[in-house]
Amino acid sequence: MSDASAKHTATRRTATRRTALAGLGAGGLGVALGTTVAHVSAQETSLAEHPLAGAWLAMVNPPSPDAPQFAAPSLFTPDGTVLLSWPPIQAGLAGVEYVSSYVGTWEAYDERTGHFTAVQVIADATGVVTGSVTVDGHPMVSEDGQSFIDDGSLNTVTIRDGAGAVVLVVPDAAAGRPVTATRMGVGQSSFPDGTPEAGTPTSSPTT
Repeated sequence: MSDASAKHTATRRTATRRTALAGLGAGGLGVALGTTVAHVSAQETSLAEHPLAGAWLAMVNPPSPDAPQFAAPSLFTPDGTVLLSWPPIQAGLAGVEYVSSYVGTWEAYDERTGHFTAVQVIADATGVVTGSVTVDGHPMVSEDGQSFIDDGSLNTVTIRDGAGAVVLVVPDAAAGRPVTATRMGVGQSSFPDGTPEAGTPTSSPTT
C-alpha cells in the first residue's frame, strides 16, 4: 500500500469514528432530554393532583413567640414553585427588619403531605442585607382537602448571615405553634373567623 493510500484509509477511519461518536452523542443527548422532559411532565402531573397544590391562607408565626400569628397567603403551584407572601416589615428579635416573601420549591412527601424549601432575605433600615432564613416545611392536608397543618415536627430552619454563612440550624421546630391554613376560593379569603367577605352576595329568602 502506498503512503497516499494508507493516509487516505486512516483519514476515512478517523472521520468514521468521529461520525459514529457524534451520532452516539446526539442520540444519547436525545434520550437524556426525552427522559428529562418525561420526568418533568410526570412530576408536574403528580403535583397538580396533589392536595397541597393551590392557594391557601396560612396563619403563621412571627419571630417573637409572644406575638400573635398573622395571615400569609401562600401558593403551591403544579410546577413545584412555592410562594409564601410575607409583610415587608416586621419586628425582629434585633429590632425592625425589612423582609422578602419566602420563595422556593416543593414536592410531594406523601399522599397528603408536601415538603417545601423556601428562602426569605432580611435587610435593616439602611438597606443592608443582614441575613436570610431558609425553612423546610411539611404541611399535611386534611382528608377533605380544604385545610392543612404543619406542626413543625419534621421542619428545619436555617439562619444565615448577610454573606450566606450558616449561623444557626434549628431542627424539629415542634416547640412552636403549629401553622394552619385554609384553602382560598372565589369570594372566600378563608380568614379564621369565617365571616362572609365584603361585597360577596348572600342568598336572600324567596317570597
